[in-house]
Amino acid sequence: MIRAAIFALLCGTSVHAEAYCADLTALTNHSAGTITLPDGTPGTCVTSLDLTGARAANCRWPFEYRAEAATTAFTTLLNATTRCLNANGVADQGVNHPDSYDLRTFDTETAQISVSIKDKGALQQTYVFLRVAPAP
Repeated sequence: MIRAAIFALLCGTSVHAEAYCADLTALTNHSAGTITLPDGTPGTCVTSLDLTGARAANCRWPFEYRAEAATTAFTTLLNATTRCLNANGVADQGVNHPDSYDLRTFDTETAQISVSIKDKGALQQTYVFLRVAPAP
């Protein structure tokens, strides 16, 4: 029975990971859509325009301020993105910002993908973000 439960958990995780890669590919190809964390948690996504008129998908997952679940979600999202793209993200050089912040950027031929975690002290929330924009 324990083996069956572990098998079901691993298969469920694999299904969500595959769905995440498919959703990320769709966003990378500039298709409209939504995305879920590899554990199946849906994100809230909006589209933004930059000064050139290019569209970017911006997805977010809110958590309680500095919750361990936020760090876990960030790490899971970062690892899944690394696997999907078969590449490592480049760490941001840091910002002069009073709250905690970590950003990793992946550049592909068609898109720039960013995975970040940000503490918002004034809101008492921590956010995990995924941004998919056209390649610069």
